Amino acid sequence: MSPVLTKVGRVAVAAVAAAKTAATQVGAKAAALEASAKVAGIEASAKVAGIEASVKECFGSEKTTVDTLEFKKALERTIGISKPLGKIIGLTDYLKLTKGGHQVLLTKNKFSTKETSTSEPQSPIPADSTKAPTAKSSATKTETSTVDRTVSPKLVKTTKPVPELNVHCDTKAIDDLLGAMASEHLDLNNPGTTDILMDVGSKMTVKVNGECLQHDRIITRDDIDNIIQNLPGGGPDIKKTNRVMFGQTLHRLAAVGYDGNINGVTIRLGRRVSGLLPLFEDLIEQKNILLCGAPNVGKTTALREICKHLAQKRCLCLIDSSGEICGDFENKDHIVGAARVFRPHDPDRQYMTLLDCVRNHSADVIAIDELNTKGEVEVCQTIALRSIQMVACVHGNIQDLVFNPMLNKALGGTTQATVSDRVAVDGRKVVNQRSTRPIFDVVINIKRTPMGLDYMFVENVADNVSKIIEGKPIQTRTRRINGGTLEETTEEVIFPLY
Repeated sequence: MSPVLTKVGRVAVAAVAAAKTAATQVGAKAAALEASAKVAGIEASAKVAGIEASVKECFGSEKTTVDTLEFKKALERTIGISKPLGKIIGLTDYLKLTKGGHQVLLTKNKFSTKETSTSEPQSPIPADSTKAPTAKSSATKTETSTVDRTVSPKLVKTTKPVPELNVHCDTKAIDDLLGAMASEHLDLNNPGTTDILMDVGSKMTVKVNGECLQHDRIITRDDIDNIIQNLPGGGPDIKKTNRVMFGQTLHRLAAVGYDGNINGVTIRLGRRVSGLLPLFEDLIEQKNILLCGAPNVGKTTALREICKHLAQKRCLCLIDSSGEICGDFENKDHIVGAARVFRPHDPDRQYMTLLDCVRNHSADVIAIDELNTKGEVEVCQTIALRSIQMVACVHGNIQDLVFNPMLNKALGGTTQATVSDRVAVDGRKVVNQRSTRPIFDVVINIKRTPMGLDYMFVENVADNVSKIIEGKPIQTRTRRINGGTLEETTEEVIFPLY
């Protein structure tokens, strides 16, 4: 055989071998891809099946309203339980299911697929309210999906006995000031009565449980003049602050100015409440506390109880610019305990009194009823950096404060930052971020509900503020005193972005 033919034969053999090797590799890759696809399909099916099982257990087979947060934009859609759920799971980070006032929040990171023996599936429903059905026993291991117990208003609920609240309201001072108007039109013993609104030429209005109720009594100019003339002394001059306290009470009167004259008044009924301490006792030691909420939900009332407790063993300086915390009582022990009360001569310069407490009065704790200005927040930041505990109140909830440019420095402030493509959100490379360390360690958000007052605690403020800015859910605990019982629930909350 010629050398040329021999060489050609070798080349042919090598080509055939290479072709076989390539075919083998292609087959292996195809098999691997097919196996991977099967695994992915099994995992996806398992996740969908697990979610569907939990949803069905909670709501039955009926259609359910599902709020999806897709790219941080809220969408509402009514869907069935089966196929549509599987379609949207891959597109969204959160599912919030609502029916009959009951909500279940399913977060994407709560869905886990793992190989386990078939057992009782976990459910977002509390174990004490609905028990998940036990699956049939099986000798072999099967691939199932488990959905962690996710957050709902009733997910984790604990109770413990506490003393009942003791509420004291000095109604005699209101009777003396308003005379027949009080006895004929007002139910001052109703704890839901919070404000009396009177304007010349208008009907007298009473705010009860957050609702304004009008009476037939028309307010005259003489009514307003008599109220101002008979007003007991106490608190700063009404000409300076536009509001005063009722002498030896916690009631407050604010003037309605019109063209240089007092044309109406708003009377806020002040009540001294004892027994609130179990709400806060385990969360306020050595921590900076911010009480927030809408007007007239009890922020000042809670502040009194906290100050009374903290002043037992430490020097607490309380800034009471308007006299609303302590009234004009000479002996304040029954209101704020051993706290030292400071009342600035000029309420607009209360930040100077804050600094005075640090420099001259050996304060361990400083409490202030209302943070109103950016300057006051900056002074509080300086004080907190000197290892002095701060307790303060502010109007608005935690979400309002995060995006309030005047006051958000209390919670770390916000700043815009340019991020990489990898971490860009919905294609946006310029995002908001927390700019500095928050002043406060715990935020207590007080809210009035049909069941009473709810106290929502947000701990680990630095991380949670960052999550609020990013539109992510945060973990909270909510407490309420119901008769002689302290109730606590844990839930995951999403604050909508502005």
